[in-house]
Amino acid sequence: MNEEPEVIEDQTDSAATDPATDGAPADTEPASPDDVASTGREFLSGLFEAMGLEAEVESSIDGESVSLEVAGPDLGVLIGRRGQTLDALQELTRTAVQRRLRARVRLMVDVEGYRARRRDSLADYARSIAERAKARGTEIELEPMSSWDRKIVHDAVSEIEGVSSFSEGVDPARKVVIRAE
Repeated sequence: MNEEPEVIEDQTDSAATDPATDGAPADTEPASPDDVASTGREFLSGLFEAMGLEAEVESSIDGESVSLEVAGPDLGVLIGRRGQTLDALQELTRTAVQRRLRARVRLMVDVEGYRARRRDSLADYARSIAERAKARGTEIELEPMSSWDRKIVHDAVSEIEGVSSFSEGVDPARKVVIRAE
C-alpha cells in the first residue's frame, strides 16, 4: 500500500506572469505606444461615461511613453488634493491597459494640464527654498512627497550653484532635504 502520490501537472497558462507588473507577462516587451494610447483612451472614456462625467481624452506619444490628456468641465474631482486622485487614476489606467495588452506600458494621465502647472509651481518653490538654504547656510527639509514631485525638486535644485538635495526616509513619508554646500 505504498503508493506514490499522484503528480498533477500545472495547467496554467504557459506564459508566467510577474506580480510586480500587475499581470503582464514577466518576459514581455513593452506594448506598442499606439496600442497603449488607444487602449488607454478607450478605458478612460468608458470610466468617465460610467461616472457620468463629460470628458474628452486625447493622447500623445513621445518615444515609448504615452500621455493621455483629459479635458472637460468640472474635472477637479479627478485631480484631488495635490494630485492624489490623479495619481490613483493614472495607476488604475496603467494597470488596466497593462492587463489588457499583457505587456509593460509607459503611461501618464493628466487632467486639464494639472501636471504641467504642478511641475512649474513646485520647481519655483524648490528654487526659492534652495536660495533660502544657501543664504542661511543651512539645510531645509521639505514635506513628504511623491517620487515624481521629488524628481522635480531635485532637478530644480541642481540648477542652483552652492546647494544640493537628497531624499531621505521611506515612502510614503520620503522627503527632500535641500542643503547649502
